[in-house]
Formats: sequence, C-alpha cells, structure tokens
Amino acid sequence: MGFFSLDTLFTIAAAIFTLGILILIHELGHFLVARMVGIRVERFSIGMPPRFISVQNKVDGLWTKVFVPWFMQKMFNAEIFEFRIPRKHPEASDTEYSLSWTPFGGYVKMSGMIDESMDGEIKGKPWEFTSKKRWQQLLTISGGVIMNVILAFVIFTGIVYTTGMDEPVPGTFVGSLVTNDERPEFPAAEAGILENDQIVSINGQNVTEWEELTEIVQNMPGETIAIEWLSNGIRYADSLHVVKETVPTAEGNIDIGMIGIGRVLSHKDLGVIESIQYGAKSTYLFGTLMARGFWEMVSGKTDMDQVGGPVLIAKMAGEMARRGWIDVFYFMAIISVNLAFINILPIPGLDGGHFLIISIEGIIRRPLPIKAKIIIQQVGMLFLLGLVLFITIQDIARL
Repeated sequence: MGFFSLDTLFTIAAAIFTLGILILIHELGHFLVARMVGIRVERFSIGMPPRFISVQNKVDGLWTKVFVPWFMQKMFNAEIFEFRIPRKHPEASDTEYSLSWTPFGGYVKMSGMIDESMDGEIKGKPWEFTSKKRWQQLLTISGGVIMNVILAFVIFTGIVYTTGMDEPVPGTFVGSLVTNDERPEFPAAEAGILENDQIVSINGQNVTEWEELTEIVQNMPGETIAIEWLSNGIRYADSLHVVKETVPTAEGNIDIGMIGIGRVLSHKDLGVIESIQYGAKSTYLFGTLMARGFWEMVSGKTDMDQVGGPVLIAKMAGEMARRGWIDVFYFMAIISVNLAFINILPIPGLDGGHFLIISIEGIIRRPLPIKAKIIIQQVGMLFLLGLVLFITIQDIARL
C-alpha cells in the first residue's frame, strides 16, 4: 500500500476531520469564555505556527494575509501577501482568525497573557488576561476542557437518542459468539455451542439467568469448567478451558474468565431524558477509564508502549470512518474526553499548567515573576514535545 493510495488518503482525511473538530471545539471554549469575561482575543488559530493564512475584520474591510514559508520568501521576494476585501458595512474586530501550517494543534492568543511563546506584553489594560479576577482567569483557562467534555456528552447523548440501544433479554440463551484478532475462536465455539443455544448448567450448577452464568465463568480465569447446553432440544455436555482476559473497568484493569459467548439483546429506542442520562454516564465512564489508565502508566503497571499518539489516532479514525459515521462520532467523543483529561493535568504547557500557576498566584496573593513563568512553560513544552515525538515514533513502529 503506497503512501498516496486511496486508503491512506482516506485515513488522513478522517484524522483531519476528527482532530480538526476536537481542536476547534477546544479552542472555541477558550475563545468564548475569554470574550464572556471581557478579555481581548488577539488571535484565534487552528493549527500551530507558522501561519498559513489569516483574516481580520477592520473598519475599512476584511483584510486577508497569506504568509509565505521561509524557504519560498526569496522566490516571491516577500514574507506576507496582504489584500483587502471591501465591505459595505464592515465591523471592526480585535481578533485575527488564522489557519496555520501544523495541522495538529491550535491556540487562542489573549491580550496580557505571556506564555511559552513569549509573544505579547502586559500593559495593565482592563481587557487584558492578567487584569481579570482569578476566577475569571481560571474559568478562561478551563474553557477548552469544559467544551471537550460538553462535546463528548452531546455526541454520546445524540448517538443513543438517534440509534437507540440494545438491552439484554432475560435468560441464558446465546445471542452471539465472540471473536477478536488474537483469538478467532473461543472455547464455546470450539465445543460446538451455537447462537440461540441455551446454557443450562456449569459445574453441575443449574443457571437460569445470565448474571449467574457470567459470575461463575468470570471468577474462574484459566480453569476448566463442565458445561451443559441445549441445542435444538438436544442436551450436550463438554469441558471448557476458561480463557483469561484483562479488561478495563471504572476500578482499573482486572482479569476475568471468558468462554466467548454474548447474550441475546433487544433493541430499544430511548427518550430525551434517558438519552441524557446515558450521555452523562458514558462521559463519566470514559473519563474514569482515562484517569485509571494514566495512573497505571505513571505507577508503572502499564508500559509506555500501550500509549498511542497522533499516528495511532489517525489510523483508528480511518478504521472508524470505514465502519460508518456513527462509529466516527463515537470515537470522536471518546477522544474528546481523553483530550479534556490530558489538558487539565497540572503539566506546564497544558491548560492544567496555567491553571496551577494561576492558583498558586491566588494563594500567595501576588503574581509570579514573568521570567519564572516563561521558563516553567518552556520546560513543560519541551517535555511535551519530546513525549509526543517518542509516542509518534512508537506509533510508526507499530504500523
């Protein structure tokens, strides 16, 4: 498969669509809260520098700038091409909206906020970031995370309201046979159990409800069980070796036993209230799973090679796109929760790093020296860039 094959281009397009929306929503959160509390936004950028193109409303029209890459500036004998589009009733705007060359990322440049970019100055004007109250600064910094959580909640809610959900049917009838890439056939299928068969006993104990069945099997990973089932009215019996599988839960990763069967499900449409409840539960669940996974990585229980970066996300986005739009948006909601969690971590260079510095300044009742803040943020950015590079190399190696 060549780099410019349709499959590769499809994956790239799916990744740009997924990450583009997530970044747009995240930065829009900062932008909206900043405007709400009266902070002037100098630039709203999708992508990271260098800039490619920008537009800004001014009193004499809509001004557009095209930024020439450094390696082409001699050719065009210019760094910027600027032109004006006249408008009958123009409205001046403080904000320059730009699209930058680096596709993965974005930023909102606010007046009076000097971060790792060192691009700006503090003049003490009332519309500057540092002139606002601490709670307004904290709310502005949290705006991106809040919007990502809201996006995930809205997507989860919208999906289940549109498509409904499957509810389990009482009893011990087999609704499906489980497979995965590592194990195309589980013990149940190997023994000849089929869909619509009924499990009647395990280790001589009669089972009439699915919860009874799963409790016995999941508590016996790696062991052998005696199982009896009905198929077309005929009773069968066999011994199965229970497979041990590690699964993520809200309490962390646990080992459970599996024989490879799923229960019968019945489709049900949900109302608005039920859908909202499902959306809230799903957002909380994936946020909790992300927190657990991060803690296990930090504590050494999970290897770094289990962590995925932009390349892996792009690959998975392509796979989801091939399945359909529902899977794309479901995947987007999960990544949105993850993005919110990562950004709120108290690491310099992330929103959580700014949040921590503002909180410290609130506690000590004075601002930290600008040079100290810049050094802290730059060290954090170097760490993050190194981490992204390391994870990206791992992603490429897994392809």
